[in-house]
Amino acid sequence: MNNGRKVLGISINGVVRDFNSQFDKWYRKTYINNNSLVNVDESWNVLPDSQVDELRQAELRKMSDEKIKLPVDSYDLLNHYNFDNKEQFETFINEEYPFQIYGGAEQFSRSMDFINMIQIFGAKNKLFDTVIISKEKDKAISSTFHFLSKFGCKIQRILFVGENYNKWNYCDVMIDDCPETFESKPDNKMSIKINHSYNVHSESDYSFNSVNEVYNENFLTKIFSSR
Repeated sequence: MNNGRKVLGISINGVVRDFNSQFDKWYRKTYINNNSLVNVDESWNVLPDSQVDELRQAELRKMSDEKIKLPVDSYDLLNHYNFDNKEQFETFINEEYPFQIYGGAEQFSRSMDFINMIQIFGAKNKLFDTVIISKEKDKAISSTFHFLSKFGCKIQRILFVGENYNKWNYCDVMIDDCPETFESKPDNKMSIKINHSYNVHSESDYSFNSVNEVYNENFLTKIFSSR
């Protein structure tokens, strides 16, 4: 992008993709919803189905309380979901279930439509270029391309970075949910936060409850005309 226009970066997780809900679904399926619960009592007598169901529900509630700490009010999922270590967490999301988590996730309501419209508005009015910038690695990258294709992404440039602070190397304005992105913002750039319970204490130049709200022609014209 050498046309002299400013660049708007848009993150994926927490902005377009409901990553946390899909992660929660697969964590529970893998570590809590265990179909191996025994349906006999201590004397090996077969239990009635109704009693098995009660025991199973009680066991699931117990396991959930032990392994998951809600609400998710911090960005690091290791604070809320039990893993032996960070390596096990990374293996879970990037090696064992990347397609199910990254590729199978849902979008926030019409979020892809709105970022497509943001790109069109910026190009049509020669105000800014749009780029998706996401922190992904290994199999999560190909799974993310599946997610973007599934919901009709039309953004023409997509970048993957190793660290959240690297996003600022490729844009002037960044729409994100990640506290690290806001903390690392250079003074001459602008941040737009998508509000979640885990980033309420993060400072940003602007904040919205969804990326859909960012698609406001007066707002976009103001922030890019003034830069």
